[in-house]
Amino acid sequence: MTNKRNKYLIISISTIILGLLLTSFYRPYIYRNNLYDFGFSDVIGSLVSVIGFCTFVWSNTDYSNKIKNLHILIATFIYAILWESLGYFGLFGTFDKKDVLASIISGLFTYIIKILVEKNHSDNKYLC
Repeated sequence: MTNKRNKYLIISISTIILGLLLTSFYRPYIYRNNLYDFGFSDVIGSLVSVIGFCTFVWSNTDYSNKIKNLHILIATFIYAILWESLGYFGLFGTFDKKDVLASIISGLFTYIIKILVEKNHSDNKYLC
């Protein structure tokens, strides 16, 4: 496994663990104490979803930046639109506009992470 793929794996595992910890401990604390955190505790899963998934996929195989961008778009669409639509139509969970926005933000963060990791492992000035 290359150094770049190791970084993606570390980012993926760290993001997923952080999401699980925040969901398990932070969210119940906020709810139990009736604290207002601008809705952050409600969207933790959506904020880590695209980052965790894409970086995990990239840790297994080397992809071009164009394909990685496509992964980000597809994952963001799946989490923001398809997954939330299940709740909207009453098939699974509940629909929440904040989760749609959080999934889009997760896609943007994933793109930034990709740029930073690729920048450290490439001489190419154009990573889009």
